[in-house]
Amino acid sequence: MVRKLVSLFLLAAFLLAACGGPAATPEPAAPAQPTQAPSGGEQPAAPTTAPEPACTEPVTLDLYMVGSGDTPARPDVEAALNEYIAPKICAKVRFNIVGWGDWFSKAITGIQAGEKMDIFFTADWWQYNELVAQGLLLPLNDDNGPNGNLLEQYGKGILETLNPAFITGTQVNGVNYAVPVNKELAVPDGFIYNVTLAEQIGFTKEDAAKIKSMRDFEPWLEKAKAARPNEYPYLVNFMPGFEPWLDGFASGVPQNIITMYGIPDANGKFDETIVNIVESDWFREYVTIIREWREKGWVHPEAALTGYEPDKLMNAGQFFVVAQPLKGNGIKAQEIMNSSGNPDLRVAEIEWAPKVIATMHTGGSMMAIPALSEHPVEAMKFINLLHTDKKVVNICLYGVEGKHWQLEADGRVNLIDGSWYTAHPGPWVWGNTQIQYVTNKEDPNKNRLLIEYANDAYPHPSLGFRFNKTPVEAEITALNAVTDKYWTPLIYGYIDPATELPKFIEELKAAGVDKVKAEVQRQYDAWKATKK
Repeated sequence: MVRKLVSLFLLAAFLLAACGGPAATPEPAAPAQPTQAPSGGEQPAAPTTAPEPACTEPVTLDLYMVGSGDTPARPDVEAALNEYIAPKICAKVRFNIVGWGDWFSKAITGIQAGEKMDIFFTADWWQYNELVAQGLLLPLNDDNGPNGNLLEQYGKGILETLNPAFITGTQVNGVNYAVPVNKELAVPDGFIYNVTLAEQIGFTKEDAAKIKSMRDFEPWLEKAKAARPNEYPYLVNFMPGFEPWLDGFASGVPQNIITMYGIPDANGKFDETIVNIVESDWFREYVTIIREWREKGWVHPEAALTGYEPDKLMNAGQFFVVAQPLKGNGIKAQEIMNSSGNPDLRVAEIEWAPKVIATMHTGGSMMAIPALSEHPVEAMKFINLLHTDKKVVNICLYGVEGKHWQLEADGRVNLIDGSWYTAHPGPWVWGNTQIQYVTNKEDPNKNRLLIEYANDAYPHPSLGFRFNKTPVEAEITALNAVTDKYWTPLIYGYIDPATELPKFIEELKAAGVDKVKAEVQRQYDAWKATKK
């Protein structure tokens, strides 16, 4: 999934050095209040727990979400949301939307510094394990914790609506430190292609179905380049294409280089051999192909440098094909078109990988409570509303009804003003997709299909395994330095793999990659033993 792109400085440093120079459950009803004493003069039994204290002054919850950045729509959205939730949970929400490129310097640095934060977006591919290891996230189901078991006390709606695989799959040593979004459980890798350009070069759905390898794209990339000489048809991003590996298997190890196969064989069996993918035939072939494509002008010459934004090129329709995680039933393609801001963009999907449920997918989108939050109870109550209250989740998703969106007769949303909808990442970050509305450009059954898509998926044998990098922290730091030097130049075709890949492998060995691999193996074996 999302993998770190090196900066222009690091890439330039490498190139200079080489030359010798210096990215539906219904809204819960309020409990009925008795209007008179029961017959026979009996009085209602006294409550077994003390009632909630009356709300005198709602607290303010600072919610940190990644996205495009702040928007003028935010104050209106906050006002509409807070008017509704303040009487329910004695709290108001203040949104802090931080740009993707600023997240580490602002949000991560902020939580480490103890800034006021009460709800914090995270994911298995977005620092979840690292934040847990640093003690920055609050345990949510700790009976002996200072706030008790927050999930059981204030998150009953979460527990009732989530597939149990989400709960167990996101635990670290049996403890939940974040609440997963109720969304798709299987996210196979695939591709998105530009339908307009495809029609121009004669690429049909039948041709798309025949694409089974990177080499299969080559005749079409050549035609696409000829049709649009000023564009670069293969849009490289954070995802290598046709990658057979399990994403996020050993969290903290840079660029997923220590992992195992994520695709079953014809009999549904998985190879659980732990490998260093940089030493694999697949990696050698992939970087060789990308190098060739860059030299042919099929890959952008400034890919991965500062200022290169593949999403903007995709939204503008200036590409032919790009690797993307999919969700089945053409949903990802539709979401891309909706969020692009380009009414002329038409894209479709190429599926190639089988559906697999992995640890990383269970934690693909989560809300955590920072350990230093002064309002953990109210924070959990709000997260619970995101999973149970249709009005709350749709305000967070679309903005203010009547101002930013309208509900049409068929129950779908007509976006009037997308300034809020495009500021955050989209439906997959807000609570419970099953109580979200869909737009009038989407299948009315989209949210049901998202959940059902995983019904026939293969659960990976490593589901629930989480790697603790603490025993090899020094080696991982050294590996980060080596991968920062070589990874992006290789996977974007800047350097010749024939000469540079052996150097990459040699320097990984010197940095301790085999020791890290052995530690991953040791922990996985120990974890497997508990599963027997």
